[in-house]
Amino acid sequence: SGDPRDVPGGLVPKLVELLLHSSWRVTKPALRTIGNIVCAECGDDANNTKNGEDNNLAMPADFTEVILDCEAVPRLKLLITHVNREIQKEACWTLSNIAAGTVDQIQAVIDSEAIPPLVKLVNDKNTDQEVRSEACWVVLNATSCGSDQQIEVLVAEGCVSVLGLLLEDASMVSMALEGLERVLQVEEHLEANRRARAQRRRNSSIDSDDDSEGSPPSPLVNASLIKKALEKHNSNAVSKRAERIWNNHFVYCKLCRQSYSKHRTSDAKFCDECKCYVCSKCNCEIYHLSYQEELWAASEEKKEATKRAKKSKRQKRKEKRKEKNKTKQQEAKAAETLTITCQSVQHVIPNNGNNQSEDQEISYHDNDINTIASP
Repeated sequence: SGDPRDVPGGLVPKLVELLLHSSWRVTKPALRTIGNIVCAECGDDANNTKNGEDNNLAMPADFTEVILDCEAVPRLKLLITHVNREIQKEACWTLSNIAAGTVDQIQAVIDSEAIPPLVKLVNDKNTDQEVRSEACWVVLNATSCGSDQQIEVLVAEGCVSVLGLLLEDASMVSMALEGLERVLQVEEHLEANRRARAQRRRNSSIDSDDDSEGSPPSPLVNASLIKKALEKHNSNAVSKRAERIWNNHFVYCKLCRQSYSKHRTSDAKFCDECKCYVCSKCNCEIYHLSYQEELWAASEEKKEATKRAKKSKRQKRKEKRKEKNKTKQQEAKAAETLTITCQSVQHVIPNNGNNQSEDQEISYHDNDINTIASP
């Protein structure tokens, strides 16, 4: 056949083809060769003379691009779940070196959908330790070198869980903190952009009912992961880095003693009067001087109202007693008048009786005279 140098990529297309060979004895050396090509660096002497003669062979600026142009990444993704442990490890190692490259090279790894199976490998307790370590390096390199948009995708595909597991490994905790810090920086930018968009909507004539933003998304990194690094490791370097990350990206509510993202104002805000951060679930206004003054004023008003109510009640009782006494006096006066009237009537009745007796006596006397004069 022709000169391999006449074929785009040289021997790489054939090597990529052999990655899916039915025999692992063929796949393994092809995979190792591709991994070495990805790791190779193009020095300044790539086009220098060789043996005193000019080497006119144009060398690529980045050998990794040759691998990507030959569509090796999708095949490497398939080898992640190969039954052979060595092939799994070599595939993860090669992908980790690609993920340590440019943004476009990281995007190639993401587009191949290699991240989800890598995350699954890391979280599987039955995965070989060396394979897990190489899979972790893919995630670490991608999160450390990726763009903000790529970090969002990586987080959505579960990379934060991988970084959280690495916090327990003393040899990897620093790299894990670096990855988590990068994720938190992306979250800070996202929150700043979201607040800016919300502010522009408020300042515009758009109907406030049309809220395309909705509620803020869930935090990308939980504060408990940074606490884990602070509590689990005694290294001064690790403690300082974890503490710096905490101070830059998290706050502590003084009332409920819970941790929240410093950049999500919907979760927690700094109170100028309390001089501390307070979450949205807690109400610190009850500790403000202005609130205490209002509370005191309301209390005084309530006391005054109670006094007025008691005074009004006493006045009503007094008026009721006065009315009752007046009624009693009237009844007593009426009874006295009735008594006097009755006494007057009793005094008149006996006189009428005497006159009647006298009339009777006169009548009897007349009758006697008539009787004597009768014969």
